[in-house]
Amino acid sequence: PYSKSLPKPLVAILHLWDSLGIPHEEKKQVFGSVLPVIGFEVDPNLMRVQMTLESHEHLLDQVRSFADQGTRRLLRDFQRLAGYLNWALNVYPMLRPGLSALYAKTAGKNHIGALLWVNRDLVCELLWFTSHIETSDGVFFLSSVSWD
Repeated sequence: PYSKSLPKPLVAILHLWDSLGIPHEEKKQVFGSVLPVIGFEVDPNLMRVQMTLESHEHLLDQVRSFADQGTRRLLRDFQRLAGYLNWALNVYPMLRPGLSALYAKTAGKNHIGALLWVNRDLVCELLWFTSHIETSDGVFFLSSVSWD
């Protein structure tokens, strides 16, 4: 299928799906030692999940450009950054405290067009967050079970 070399078990299941009329897409037939999953690299051999290099660099750029003390940004931008950082917590769960100032700043606010100040506390926490991301290799949280 797809005119490319695929592992035998994958080819077998794709042929079965074809015979049963089950649709499938080439981009979803992923195999290899490192698997991409929602912007993360899942390496079952190392038992590690980490951000892709592009995701890693983009996140750092976004946070650094946002962390400009004394500027004002839209509530929507605060919320967007919070969502992005929450996504990163899938790989860096111990960095959750680095979002407390961001959450405090947006708590109880509903008008997405409201302008909020980027203060010193927020900048310090965001830079703390980025400094830890820069030095981390991801999280080793997968475990294997040996069957007897």
